[in-house]
Amino acid sequence: MRARLWTTETGILTAIVLLGLVLRLFSLSWNIIPHADVKGDVITGTLFLQTGRLWEEAPNPAAERHPTLFHIDSREGIPSLQHGPVWMLLGSDLASLWGNTGTDVYFALQLLSVLCGTAMIVLLWMTARSLIGKEGALVCALWASMSYLLIDYSGNGAFYALQGTLYLLWLWVTLRKPTWKRSATLGAVTGFAYLVNYQSIILLPTLIVLEFFQWKNARKGVLNMIIVTVMAGLVASPWLIRNAILVGDPFAHHLVNSTYVFSKSGIHETVVNYVYQFPGAWERYSAILSMILTSWLPNNSFYIARKLFILAPIAFIFFSYGLIGQVLEKERRNRLLPVLLLFAAHFLISASWPITKFRYFVPLLPIVFLLSYDAIRYFVQNRRTRMLTLTLITASLCLSSVLTYLSVPTHTYYYDGAITTDPFSGRGEWNYLRDNNLLQFP
Repeated sequence: MRARLWTTETGILTAIVLLGLVLRLFSLSWNIIPHADVKGDVITGTLFLQTGRLWEEAPNPAAERHPTLFHIDSREGIPSLQHGPVWMLLGSDLASLWGNTGTDVYFALQLLSVLCGTAMIVLLWMTARSLIGKEGALVCALWASMSYLLIDYSGNGAFYALQGTLYLLWLWVTLRKPTWKRSATLGAVTGFAYLVNYQSIILLPTLIVLEFFQWKNARKGVLNMIIVTVMAGLVASPWLIRNAILVGDPFAHHLVNSTYVFSKSGIHETVVNYVYQFPGAWERYSAILSMILTSWLPNNSFYIARKLFILAPIAFIFFSYGLIGQVLEKERRNRLLPVLLLFAAHFLISASWPITKFRYFVPLLPIVFLLSYDAIRYFVQNRRTRMLTLTLITASLCLSSVLTYLSVPTHTYYYDGAITTDPFSGRGEWNYLRDNNLLQFP
């Protein structure tokens, strides 16, 4: 009997994963150009294939020197710092099997995003199965396979599908019994995720807090916090050492990304000997903290809530009310602690940024699905009513995806957007389609 149930569950999961894979492969058809930050990854990956080094700007002695953030001559090349190295290296290595042009690298990144987006479905099922049972795991996997956000970002070559997959892998490992081996594994996943997207740095403090709560022996708890930190540092160390050698600062990549935050906080730079200079640390941090507390965090929290209401139709209502009980009730809080901590950490770092980018929802949405089902199971005890509720949510999610696809000719969340837009909504892809006579105008 148990074998028969397992076979049925495996068959349903296989069908869900295949559905998700087909939809993600289909998304390749409308993601025909590199979008926004993907364009930078394509350029860097292409330069790596051609030069063997990760450049943002390749050396060009004939070019005019321009100011930089560090004491380097721009004519001798600008090292790539804005994004971690993992995604670009994976894309360039895969592209090297058939070519070395930007088109080759972009296609390789697209294939990787399809693979990661499909793996996300499986890892969500694995994590949910341990936390909320077999039925809930299959439902969450189905929602993930049908979500237009997750479909679109599994075909556009962005690294957010990999970030979401690593989040779920991290969660799945946290469900194991606390041991030093688990801590070392989580530290390694944390370091690797950081090299995919710097935003994943939240995994380190989240993990330290988790170790604090899950270890009853304070001495062992502190020891495992050290193991986590050291392991994460070791995995990230090649990138930190490289940056220290090239520009003199192992955390130079954080300064590169902070310049946007500075500008939004009213912090202005000056140029001295071709190097940008900023005010002192106290002035910078006080201005940024003030903006976070008075503007960015409250406004972006409302933005995130509005978008999740659309991305997780109906389910988000259960999620919102269920979150209260999940936090306050001891049994549920202990069971869901890793999920709650990760959700809170990703929410805070996303909402504390000057403008919450729509792409930040990719690693967040699977967690919302998981917590939503747990809330539905708690609020709706009658099985028939619960199945009706789940069916309604699934149908709404499917309808939302169809409407998103049909709403604009570009079909993508980037630039023109669909149903709900990225806050940086522009006309990049629309203009590309127009200029290449791919749009019909009256």
